[in-house]
Amino acid sequence: MKEKVIFTILLLVIFVFALFLRVYFSYQKVFSEPIKYVADDGVYHMRLVENELLGNHFPHRIYFDPYTYFPYGTYHFFAPLYDQLLVGIIWLISFGKPTLALINKISPFYPAVLGSLTIFPVYFIAKKMWGRKSALLSAFLIAISPPFLFRSLLGATDHHVAEVLFSTLAMMFLIFALKTRNKTEKKIFENSSMINKIETELKNNKKFWLFTILTGFSLGLYFLAWIGALLFLFIIFVFITLFYLIEYFSDRIHNWILILGIIIFLITLIMISPFFGHPDLFHANLYNIQHLEILIFGILSFLFVGLLGNSIKKRRLNKWFLPIFLVLTVVLILIILKIVSAPLFEGIIKILKSIKTGLVPHELAREIIAEMQPLTWQGAIDNFSTLFYLFLIALAIIFYEFIKKKKPEYLLIFVWTLIILLITGIIPFFGQMRFTYYLSVNVSLLVSFLIVKSFRFGWQGLKIAQEFPPKSIYRFYILIGSILIIFNIVFSLIFPYPLNIGKSSPQNLPEIFQSAIQIAKAGPFTFHDDWYEALEWLKENTPDPGINYYAFYQDPGVNRETGVINPYSYPQESYGVLARWDVGHMITYYAHRIPNANPFQEGLGRKTEKGIEPGEITFFLEEDEQKAIGYLEDLNTRYIITDYDSANPEGVFISKVKWEQGNLQGYTADTNNNNDVKKVSKYDNSMIARLHILDGRELQNKEMNFYIKPLDHFRLIYESKTTMAFPRQEPGDVIKAVKIFEYVKGARIIGQTEPDTEVSLATEITTNQDRKFVYQKSIIARDGYFEFFAPYSTVREEKKLSKKTDYEVIATPYKLKIGDNEREINVSEEEVLNGRIIKI
Repeated sequence: MKEKVIFTILLLVIFVFALFLRVYFSYQKVFSEPIKYVADDGVYHMRLVENELLGNHFPHRIYFDPYTYFPYGTYHFFAPLYDQLLVGIIWLISFGKPTLALINKISPFYPAVLGSLTIFPVYFIAKKMWGRKSALLSAFLIAISPPFLFRSLLGATDHHVAEVLFSTLAMMFLIFALKTRNKTEKKIFENSSMINKIETELKNNKKFWLFTILTGFSLGLYFLAWIGALLFLFIIFVFITLFYLIEYFSDRIHNWILILGIIIFLITLIMISPFFGHPDLFHANLYNIQHLEILIFGILSFLFVGLLGNSIKKRRLNKWFLPIFLVLTVVLILIILKIVSAPLFEGIIKILKSIKTGLVPHELAREIIAEMQPLTWQGAIDNFSTLFYLFLIALAIIFYEFIKKKKPEYLLIFVWTLIILLITGIIPFFGQMRFTYYLSVNVSLLVSFLIVKSFRFGWQGLKIAQEFPPKSIYRFYILIGSILIIFNIVFSLIFPYPLNIGKSSPQNLPEIFQSAIQIAKAGPFTFHDDWYEALEWLKENTPDPGINYYAFYQDPGVNRETGVINPYSYPQESYGVLARWDVGHMITYYAHRIPNANPFQEGLGRKTEKGIEPGEITFFLEEDEQKAIGYLEDLNTRYIITDYDSANPEGVFISKVKWEQGNLQGYTADTNNNNDVKKVSKYDNSMIARLHILDGRELQNKEMNFYIKPLDHFRLIYESKTTMAFPRQEPGDVIKAVKIFEYVKGARIIGQTEPDTEVSLATEITTNQDRKFVYQKSIIARDGYFEFFAPYSTVREEKKLSKKTDYEVIATPYKLKIGDNEREINVSEEEVLNGRIIKI
């Protein structure tokens, strides 16, 4: 009892430490103005939470959202449990009257609490398998494991932390079930009928079936937290099938393991069945026909394998008939599916491909999107340090333990760990590094198992050595061997301490602590502060898009013939905001505006054989302004947000080019064949460079024959305060972190003069940061006719115009120079927006 109390207190201490590590260091960063939730998907989860709580439609959540992927809207694929659990907590705490302030006080702690709670199923798995000492160490290791810590920090409101918690909970109950299984074999049981077997099982193994049901329930929770939960369904299916076949070849038919699988799969199917659809079973981003057919296939497979195994056993046929027949059956089913139902077959193939490329239909997705890249061996070392070597040794021992003892729980641990290791991309041609947060659990469990086992082995060796005479050679070898085992285990755990003891904190700590503290101090992934200020400005100074941000939107449904989502009926005043795709959810959440592209990889655009699909990337890489305008017209886009990272030719810009054309051809050359004259590259002429670097200005150097045309229909309306150093910066240029432009028709200034006269138009622009630059353009009126588009208004309105931009960028009256004559022209906001003609 004393030992139990001590271990319970220590476990609670680890829980408090885990929570402290996730909250304390990130607190100031997250609880700033505005609240900094983890960028991309975590922000969108908060969008769903706010919509439900403040839209007066609790407990109903939206499945279709018109506030992203304009002008189409999208059916999101976020499973309901993660959001609904948080929504329910806030609803109860607020007594049914939630406020935005209360939401922002509670929500940042949500992932930190779930992450800290994960230590408990990890502890109980290790305790059930190897005892309390391993359990306590495994709980501590998962508390500080870098990949999982990163996903469970304060403000990291993405669903990944729930994936780990519920999947680990399911494996915990499954291991409990296997450990409580009555392992005694009776001939009378072997020869009884299937019904008698089931009756005997229910009577003799009540705990086993209780834990089986809890496994199914936990797996159902996992499915309700992530639609990709087929991963652990596959792990359980492989384990059950392998264990059954191993026992089958050992002349023991364990039908109980198949019944266990049927119950787990059936409970999961029942739990997700209310959420099938949106828009329908065949076209849903959420639970769809693939989930249904795989769960049913699993249930039928267990039934089929059991009946076939019993039949072969009774007929005393060759044992190899079973695996051969099973393989042929699977191949036959796939062939039939391909012929009879191509969509179902393609759905299965799509699920298999998603392990490598996720849901992104692009051949270079793994190269372009960071989290889809493989983990690789070096990545594993970077994440887990020397513990990764101990983990691999432990995995080999676990496999040996199963071969030796034939215990199903050891096979489960091995299959679970091996599959998780493979899907992280440790072998580069397969898997994604994003799944490394799952591997944290397996590393923590297996390393704790090995460390405790090695200590026991080394300590026993020291005791045995004492039994030999002092000068015995056996005493010497056993003593040295035992000391080396203990030393290597300790050194691997605390590496590189104490060799780094002279360094400053945290570099003077063991590497596993260094990584944990560095991640905790860095906090959740967020964007530069300039982004949040820019989005706040966008929210306050641009017209409302005409859609209630908190409404319960009706599903538009899908066209049954084409399979395409029906168009959403947007109000006439709605418009899109075009920016890099990975800030799309931030535009929705922080600016309450509708992005054209989002982190679901929607709205990126791409050149295809059928033509150009307009989107963020195709617009930013376009060199022809008129074509770029055509993309904006197709997307009904009004505002364009540019940023330093997207415009940096050595940064994110490279990914955009690869997405569109697969290589960097045409974007890397700076000079012509003579290597002495700067050449205008595709980068220089791209819309992103002309907007963010040049502010839409012309750029020319007559001596070098270098010229970039000015943009006629884009005006700068906002820029952030931070100035960035840029690799291709012209002298005198000041480049800010974030800029917002408005697409306008522009006032048309037209007139006539003598043929071949040089005509120029110029105005001095003062930005909201008091930066000044000259927007000008010039032409030679060959036929005596000239025309300019003026995107900036020079007359400030006394009051804010209805449905217009309230911007702070000031333009002086245009100076129109015709030959040697010069005159000033004032242009009103209305003339700019409506494209009015000003005749000279």
